[in-house]
Amino acid sequence: MQKDMYKRRDSNIELLRIISMFLVLVSHASYSSLEPPTHEEILGSVNSSLLRGISESLSEVCVNVFVLVSGWYGIKVRTIRFLELIFQVLFISIAIYAIMRMLGLTRTMNINEWKEVLLFKHLGYWFVRAYIILYMFAPVLNAFVDNVSKKQHGAFLVVFFLIQTFYGFYNYGGWYAGGFSPLSFMGLYLLARYMRIYPNKYTQFNKYLDLSLYFIISLFTTICSLAFTFLFNKGGTVLFLYSSPLVIVSSVFFFLFFTKLSFQSRKVNWIAASCFAVYLVHTSPCLFHPYYLDVVRYWFDTESRTQFVLYTSELIIAYFVLSVLFDKIRIIVWLLFTMIFIKNKVR
Repeated sequence: MQKDMYKRRDSNIELLRIISMFLVLVSHASYSSLEPPTHEEILGSVNSSLLRGISESLSEVCVNVFVLVSGWYGIKVRTIRFLELIFQVLFISIAIYAIMRMLGLTRTMNINEWKEVLLFKHLGYWFVRAYIILYMFAPVLNAFVDNVSKKQHGAFLVVFFLIQTFYGFYNYGGWYAGGFSPLSFMGLYLLARYMRIYPNKYTQFNKYLDLSLYFIISLFTTICSLAFTFLFNKGGTVLFLYSSPLVIVSSVFFFLFFTKLSFQSRKVNWIAASCFAVYLVHTSPCLFHPYYLDVVRYWFDTESRTQFVLYTSELIIAYFVLSVLFDKIRIIVWLLFTMIFIKNKVR
């Protein structure tokens, strides 16, 4: 059954999942760890600041792309799939904590911290909370798509993103939370459904033009962000919000490039099936700050730029590989669990 699953999946989109997860790691190793360049840093080293900005801009499409993938195919709500998602998050969270405690590399968590883990309330797992709400609302969103015209669907998207641009980007607190919210996810989901159902000239560019636009918009975003910081000494991260129109457009073209590829690879599909574990592992409260963000920051402060890039790249690859392998254990446990307790009970 697992072998069949790896064969059925579209490898072009599975490759997109893999690359997007690497971009998550890059993003967290960029502004999340190092913070955006200050006015003084830009003045002292334009090239270094530009490279940091570009790495942030190119990687910031990662979250939006994952949601666009869900909208492209449409979420088909199934209890067993929902339970597997919950199981994956809890298994990895608890297992990472148990391993780190046995190695003496983390402290004992108190009851409030355990509540945050079990309810996915700690900061690192914000995506899990938002995606669960998107998943629960998927039947309503699908019904909307099925029962409105192309014109109504398009008009809704225009209004939605205009409102989000004002409330979720220009004033980025509140409901939209700068794109860190299920409301923003719903807009992206409906955008991807629209592009899939109603292709048009903007979604049917040559794939290399899509990729070029992704790079051009990312570079433009970086230059604007550094310019705002240099001239006004503020705004270093605003243009990189997930709700930023520039980030959304960049995400769309990056996503569309992969939709126009066509190939099958069981190896790619095998890796992609566990790539979400990379996010869950490295943002674990036991690992995220002490063994990812702080380590990257330490290298940035103490090593040459060449060594910093080398060490950080090795760390990213190590997290990715070990997380995927660790998730394969989770898959085996889940299959055994379903065979014993769930099979023939949940459909």
